[in-house]
Amino acid sequence: MSAHPPPAVLAPRSAADMLRDLANAMDGDTVTLDEILSALGNRGFGLLILVLALPNAIPGPMIPGFSVPFALGIIVMATQILQGQRRPLLPGWLRRRPIKRERFRNLIERADPLLRRLERWFKPRPAGFLSRSTERPIALGIILIVYALVLALPIPLSNGPQAFAICIIGLGLFEGDERVQTAGIMFGLATTVLNAAIVTAGVQIFTHALKIFGS
Repeated sequence: MSAHPPPAVLAPRSAADMLRDLANAMDGDTVTLDEILSALGNRGFGLLILVLALPNAIPGPMIPGFSVPFALGIIVMATQILQGQRRPLLPGWLRRRPIKRERFRNLIERADPLLRRLERWFKPRPAGFLSRSTERPIALGIILIVYALVLALPIPLSNGPQAFAICIIGLGLFEGDERVQTAGIMFGLATTVLNAAIVTAGVQIFTHALKIFGS
């Protein structure tokens, strides 16, 4: 009896390919956010985390409390990752929000050059401690929650680097690139340590000032 040849191993598809396929295969006049997230599967977490972190990563005027709603959104996504959800769960009114088909296709066409450049740098790759399927969601969810809490703190000049680290993690999730996720985690760890040092120094200065003026 002749042995059957092993099945071909298909390379993991990038999230950019999934979005292009969705745009080309669309029927009807509209597409919903639910359909987009369904096509992306767990890659949808990366897209939403990136969208939530990006406004804080872009330099701009300091607005008290600006990062808080974005941090809360990241915490919601991180909690779902921690729970092992296969795709983001959003309120029904948001999931059913329609987007015109032509607008979505035009958006993907305009974004295509950027998506192709991203694919040169980011691609589905495994990495050490993130590769264990049972431990990965727990570790990644906890890390993102901690980083989001730091992002929400009113620490001068801290939001940009912290948000940038979360953006890197989001890109890694979006493209299924665990090595990029690891780079984002390490950068976020460095910014978290720096923020802790800033807070500690601020407390010490404030305490010292109270002693001086209280004496």
